[in-house]
Amino acid sequence: MSVNRYQGFVFNPADLSEDVDLDVERRKEILFAEARLASWTHFDLLGLPWNASAEAAKAAYVAKVKVFHPDRYPGQRLGSFRARLEKVFGRLTEARDVLTDEPRRAAYARATAPALERAALEARRLGDERRSEERRARLGRQNPLLARAGRVAELMKRGQEGMAAGQHAQAANDFLLVASLDPSNREAVALAAECKRRSTAHKVQELMEKAAASEALGQWGQALLAYGAALQLDAAHLKACIYGSRAAISQGDGGAARELAEQGVRAAPRNGAAHEALGVALEALGQRAEAKKALERAVELDPRLETAKERLKKLRWSFLG
Repeated sequence: MSVNRYQGFVFNPADLSEDVDLDVERRKEILFAEARLASWTHFDLLGLPWNASAEAAKAAYVAKVKVFHPDRYPGQRLGSFRARLEKVFGRLTEARDVLTDEPRRAAYARATAPALERAALEARRLGDERRSEERRARLGRQNPLLARAGRVAELMKRGQEGMAAGQHAQAANDFLLVASLDPSNREAVALAAECKRRSTAHKVQELMEKAAASEALGQWGQALLAYGAALQLDAAHLKACIYGSRAAISQGDGGAARELAEQGVRAAPRNGAAHEALGVALEALGQRAEAKKALERAVELDPRLETAKERLKKLRWSFLG
């Protein structure tokens, strides 16, 4: 037996002296394997070199089972070693399942390749890609239709990658280029529209955050400008309408407040908060009768609007007075 078999591993004397029906060497095998489970690859566990074949994995598994299967010790007192054996055997079974299935084995080998092997694999991959690109370019020069197809594929890939990375404006441009090269490509048209939608939504969100920051500083004019810019991108953005109307009132511009609130009502005619904003704007303009109607409609649509109820109550009392 090699003196390096356990690689300098220090065994717990209590584990080696436990009262079980296992000789010391077998105990060491089990304790060492259990301790290394977290750091070993499937190849290491089976005692195989990296990238060993599926056939080698099958043979190694059969050999390991003779040591680590709990049922190999019928009638023997195993104590804590039974749980250790079950743990190692479960991992052995996982290793066998992966390494004896060729597609899974190949993927696992790539994922666990040593540094030098990984570098060599990457170099081969890059070389294959370069040769593939050179071949496509050569074919493209010979056949314009192939060149266009290659360009379409390249742009679709880049657009999809940009979309996944959140670069929606650039991705939209790529998909629009695809659509110009291949007008029948419905997927590119749909993806371009979706990217434009997401890009617009992102810009609107940035403007809404800018407006909120301005409000926090009491800069109502700056807030109103930001809400207006958001509405230029998305005219039906309800929060921009309502918050913009509020900012306009704080800025002392009742006319702008009314226009923004009316835009909100047009965008969401059955939204109580939009009607409430209109009522507040009308009240600020001194149009109390119209404000009362707007607030009544707001409460009718959404009875939870307590501020609208309070405003409506005050308006009713003012009429009575």
